[in-house]
Parts: sequence; C-alpha cells; structure tokens
Amino acid sequence: MALFATEEWAQALADEMNSDKEMAKAGKGFDATIQFIIQNAGDRGDIPFWTHLKDGKVLELGTGEKKCDYIIAGDYGVWKEIVEGDQDPLQAIMVKKLTFEGNMQTIMKYIKAVNQMMEDVKKIPTEF
Repeated sequence: MALFATEEWAQALADEMNSDKEMAKAGKGFDATIQFIIQNAGDRGDIPFWTHLKDGKVLELGTGEKKCDYIIAGDYGVWKEIVEGDQDPLQAIMVKKLTFEGNMQTIMKYIKAVNQMMEDVKKIPTEF
C-alpha cells in the first residue's frame, strides 16, 4: 500500500494505466501533460506531481511542479474522496471543488479516458 500522491503511488497508477487496454483505446489521440496539485495535505503541505499522457499511456511522471498543458488543483480532502470513489472528478471541477486550467473542449473529447483513469485510480491500494 502506497501513501497517496507519493512517487511510489504515482508509479503504481502509471503501471495500472499502462496495462489497461481500455485506457489505451479511450486515450487514443490524446497527448498532453497534466499537473496535479493536492493542496493542504497536513504536514506534507501542497503536493504537486505531473504526468505526460499519450494515446492512453503514461510516458513519464514526476513530482514537483512543471509547466503543463493542464493543471488540476484542489484540497487534499477532495482528492481523497475522488480516490476512494466518493466524488466524481468532473463534477468536482464543475462545482469548483477542484480548479482546472486548460482546454476543456479537449478534455471533454477524451472524457472516456478521464473516466477510465479514475477507475484505475480506485484500483491502487492507497494509504492516506
């Protein structure tokens, strides 16, 4: 079990996504970098990590901040609800529990990939 939003946790998610045939189908044609920022994570402060996705595969990922095509940020508690399956990430964006920067039209075009990624997130044994 990996601690949420650590490099170990992010690598487990990347491995899960890269082995997911549905993710590869849903993400075909999508090529972007995404910066995730988990805010107010107690003693850990704000936790930034990023990933480069292409055709439903994670090409690279890292911790820290990086200039990316998209930025999704929100409070640790909201992210926990998303990982545990209690909060839909798109709904969280729509009601401003998460902030989103980037081209919303492109994200909506690849909504199946976003949903599949969230299904993969739920498969990662996570410690909070």
